[in-house]
Amino acid sequence: MRKKIKPAPVLVTLLAVLLAAVWWLPTLWSIIVAVKPVNAIVTDMSRWFTPPFTLDNFRYVFNNDQADMIRWLLNSFVISSAETLGVAILSLMAAYSFSKFRYPGRNFWFWIIMAGMMVPAQSLMIPMYLLFRGVNLLNTYQSLILPGLGSSFGVILLKQFMDGLPESLFDAARIDGAGSLRTLWSIVVPLTRPAMSSLLIFTFLQKWNDFLWPFISITKKEIMTVPVGIVFFRGQTDISMAYGMAANVAAILPVLIVFFFFQKQIVKGIAFSGIKE
Repeated sequence: MRKKIKPAPVLVTLLAVLLAAVWWLPTLWSIIVAVKPVNAIVTDMSRWFTPPFTLDNFRYVFNNDQADMIRWLLNSFVISSAETLGVAILSLMAAYSFSKFRYPGRNFWFWIIMAGMMVPAQSLMIPMYLLFRGVNLLNTYQSLILPGLGSSFGVILLKQFMDGLPESLFDAARIDGAGSLRTLWSIVVPLTRPAMSSLLIFTFLQKWNDFLWPFISITKKEIMTVPVGIVFFRGQTDISMAYGMAANVAAILPVLIVFFFFQKQIVKGIAFSGIKE
């Protein structure tokens, strides 16, 4: 006896495929333009997958005097990694404090952190610029790393996860004589690994794609990140669309690699937290 196919799951699957196609089409077009010759016709979809293909556009971008792509990629990786590590450590400690300790003003400060998610990042650009200019930290790596170390999202995500941990584990740790830091390292860190993995991935992707603050605070070419460097490159030279797309593909390739390798953790993190950045 044949099983009846329920229409609802089929419609949901078709809708998901449609949305995925809409999301991937611009990315696919960027890749096609990047590997086509400069004068190739790329507006006709029937010619997208027909030769010729070339890597000359990437060679031009990586060998151009106005584009220090390797340095920009390295800057983005170092800055994103440093910010991600800082967010993980500070969020873990703050969430542990809010979840497992009782002290005056705890709920008040947690609500302050939650309110931080409601403040548009754009509204903080001028105060941060004046602050970093006052302490002579503009055009430095510190100006790119320090503002990104705090994360309301990270604190809330980890606290929500820690609230679900059984109190018996912490009682047993206290009986065994474990202090707060030992309990944090030996019990909380291993158990919060799923939430921590989601936080690390979300944070790294966000910091890699960050444009506004680096664009405002950095003018030195050697300190620029990839998003700012590409804009600088396009502004300094009259380049064709193929060269611009090659630079964009080089910038998004690390993000795509992270997504493909950690897509399960990303989906689990979104499903668990119910929060998107």
